[in-house]
Amino acid sequence: MTLLYLLGVAEIDLLGVTLTYGNSNLEVVKKMTQEFCQKLNLSFDYYARKQAQFLVDQVNRYPGEISLLATGALTNLAQAQTMDPTFFSKVKEIVLMGGVLKPLKVNQTSVNELNFSSDACATEKVLLSQANLTIMNGHMTAQAFFSKSDLANFLTKINKIHSVDSSWVKLILENWIKWNKVHFDFAGFCNWDMTTAVYLEHPELFSAENYYLAPKQPELKQGKINIVEHSAHLVKMPDQLMNIIEFNRLAIDRMSKGIAKGERSNQ
Repeated sequence: MTLLYLLGVAEIDLLGVTLTYGNSNLEVVKKMTQEFCQKLNLSFDYYARKQAQFLVDQVNRYPGEISLLATGALTNLAQAQTMDPTFFSKVKEIVLMGGVLKPLKVNQTSVNELNFSSDACATEKVLLSQANLTIMNGHMTAQAFFSKSDLANFLTKINKIHSVDSSWVKLILENWIKWNKVHFDFAGFCNWDMTTAVYLEHPELFSAENYYLAPKQPELKQGKINIVEHSAHLVKMPDQLMNIIEFNRLAIDRMSKGIAKGERSNQ
């Protein structure tokens, strides 16, 4: 969904996608990315190997112009810094999805942090890198609720795109809603990752809090971010999603436009 959003924003040039792991291993991620592109007839560059090299090449080609969205383990970003120690200084901004400040509950159900804890060492390197960071943590992103009604509106819109296999999208997202019903007892899901893409286009939809990160982050194996009153590591970390109705309107509009790219390539 986040990739569809990015593809649907005319002002964003998606240079490439580096595949990483989180709730699946890299081979599963690669297989699903291939299926995603085939089913929707989409074309974008993605990398299951040499991810760090791709990142280094891009920031050196476009210094100060690249925005990175990171919605999984941060291993590839840490590897990019190892390859090029000046990597983070050449990045315009990095928007991360992950981390918690306290135990996270979704509809009264405890949730384990997944992204930052997947590679705690890499996460610490990124957090303390002095890059221009925005952290979309689990507490805020849990507010990005995409309901069964929102899904119905989305499917109605993409059903008008005749050459697209909307049945595949419908199956994937309806199964995701069923899973969330079992685990969290609500009819919808938290659209965690898409907060990064929406923030990139419309930061005004989020509150504007800043936090200082502790110079050591010993609890990242549990995904917990340690903050202090003052340090050299100031980051943006919004507390609130200000307008969920507008958020989901944008999500549906941009995803539909992203899917429409597959139709145009068929013509």
